[in-house]
Amino acid sequence: LPWSDDPNLSPETALIRFHLLFLTTACNWWTIASQPAVDGLPSTHPVHGWGPARGFVFQKPFVEFFLPLSDWNHRLRPHLQSSSSSGAGRISYYAGHPDGAFESSSENAEAVHVVTWGSFLGKEIATATMVEEVSFRAWCEEAFGRWEEWARCCRSAEARAFLRKCKSEVVLVNIIGHVYRERERDWMWEFLKDAAGEQNGERT
Repeated sequence: LPWSDDPNLSPETALIRFHLLFLTTACNWWTIASQPAVDGLPSTHPVHGWGPARGFVFQKPFVEFFLPLSDWNHRLRPHLQSSSSSGAGRISYYAGHPDGAFESSSENAEAVHVVTWGSFLGKEIATATMVEEVSFRAWCEEAFGRWEEWARCCRSAEARAFLRKCKSEVVLVNIIGHVYRERERDWMWEFLKDAAGEQNGERT
């Protein structure tokens, strides 16, 4: 897909592949970026480790995906807005539309969500990855532009029309789970599963 530079799953992504497969195959929500929760693993860990030795690394889970506008309007957005989890600070989201419209769970446009950080001996807390409105807005423009680039690569007029129709009918969403402790590492994924209606038997 044009939103990924590497066709292979990273070792880290492979750890959450079942959650990603659920979103992609059961929900038709196309995932393009994600990371699992990490709760204080050694900085030398073979999969999640980074930075100097004798440290500990942490990650909040997040996932970014395209989903049909109808699913955003009738499933995911209502679930996000009605859930007490949003108010309790357990989840945040950004959403971008192909016409440039933007939605966010935060009223503060300057809010920054740190999703990867580390604690190292004798050093201040190090931040490796952040998600914020200004960067998401810029990425939205590029991400939707890639639909058009993909369409131009197609020789078939029918294929080009199909891709352009897809672009006009999807929303790009970034979901950040603020629950990352080991005992609740799958909480965000269960939240999304519930939003999709799978737990209520609404999808087959």
